[in-house]
Amino acid sequence: MSIKKSEINQDKSGTGNQKIVSKCFTDMDGLKEFIGNGRYELIQLSSGSLEAGFFSIQTGDIYFTYIHANQGTQALGDKFKGYCYFSIVWFENEGEFHSYHHLIDPQRTLFALKGTETDFIASKGGGIIEIHIPWKTFDTYVDKLQRHDLDDNFRSKNHVNLLPTSMKKIKDYLKQLFWLAVHEPNWLQKPHIEKLVADDFVPLLISNIPIKLNSKCFIKPSRRAKLIAQAEKKMLAHLEKPLTLKQLAEDLESSSSALSYGFQDLFGISPMRYLKVRRLNALRQRLKASYPEDFTITMLASQFGFWSAGHFARDYKAMFGELPSETLQNTAKVR
Repeated sequence: MSIKKSEINQDKSGTGNQKIVSKCFTDMDGLKEFIGNGRYELIQLSSGSLEAGFFSIQTGDIYFTYIHANQGTQALGDKFKGYCYFSIVWFENEGEFHSYHHLIDPQRTLFALKGTETDFIASKGGGIIEIHIPWKTFDTYVDKLQRHDLDDNFRSKNHVNLLPTSMKKIKDYLKQLFWLAVHEPNWLQKPHIEKLVADDFVPLLISNIPIKLNSKCFIKPSRRAKLIAQAEKKMLAHLEKPLTLKQLAEDLESSSSALSYGFQDLFGISPMRYLKVRRLNALRQRLKASYPEDFTITMLASQFGFWSAGHFARDYKAMFGELPSETLQNTAKVR
């Protein structure tokens, strides 16, 4: 069975199955509020109007969630406690996908295993499927299958590489599950299905994780990843302060070229473009949280280093598909 983006995007609210949720979004903040409830920070990295989709299936206490966006996206934030997470790049395109600043192989890598935080960068048009399994459920099947190698040391890793044939088996199962959710949603309401899915999928997942885990199964950390993480932290501290590439490089005891190559590889944009994108996203959030009578747009823009009102308006519209004044008007209408 195969599944298409257009099928996943269908609104299934009329199926009567409350365990299937489908929504479309044209605003990153709307998507963030819906999926994160304050836990996630979602940043739009590429310019243009947003089209994003969310499709989730709940079977018992296991969740299968598909999220995609037509724009480049960075996701940061906290995971739900008590669950182990497994993420898979789904609709692959020509772009790249990174988690914790490491390149993800769509044909091999399970990622987002580590700890309680999400750190993911998707290129334009990218999509992922997240599988949330309670630790108690996961450990039950680990014991049944005697996979005691999937211990705390394994869980301290953020990525694990499978054989391409193993990843295909997992993706084939997920394709069937999502096809049924779209075309036969009432089937998922049958009493025995919750246990059937758990008994089928969790052992399938566990059995396709390599038994002999060695260095080749995990992605090695790189110096560049550490450098870019430090640069991001420095930039966030300077969203409302002047910062040049030369100053950033000097503060990090690096070179401008190393930072430029690193940001281009990870985000597909230059360091200073990334800083502008973060400032625009932060300014947009400030616009949505403010009342028009409390400030002028020009005043707010200047706080983030946009000194020319005309240039700022053009940059903002190119980024989000609307003028800052339209964002303010739309926020006022919602209120």
